[in-house]
Amino acid sequence: MEALRLIGDALWIIALSVMAGASREAGKRMEPDTRMPMQFGRDGAPTVRAKRNLALAFNPVLALMVGIALLAFNRKAAASGPDAPLILFGVRATAAALFALAHLRWLKASMAVLEREGALKP
Repeated sequence: MEALRLIGDALWIIALSVMAGASREAGKRMEPDTRMPMQFGRDGAPTVRAKRNLALAFNPVLALMVGIALLAFNRKAAASGPDAPLILFGVRATAAALFALAHLRWLKASMAVLEREGALKP
């Protein structure tokens, strides 16, 4: 079951690096005082905005905290029973992928709004 833990760790590392890399590249395209959309209404218009650094770091930091919590549960899973490590591996793998996907979808929508507003560098 040690292999499942290591594979789960690798999946989280990949997901976090994808989110951090995408955020870094997006940050290069805007000024430091840019306010990025964080939440969108039903019509697609931004409802909540945050400063660039906070907005770009929010999802990766949240994913890191969830990943650390799942890792802590994974340490105790071996004592829970024979199926617990496999189930927790599935949860960790799915959560890592979903966090990365959610971040990339938010980033795409946010960048599209900023592009329409003319807030991005060419």
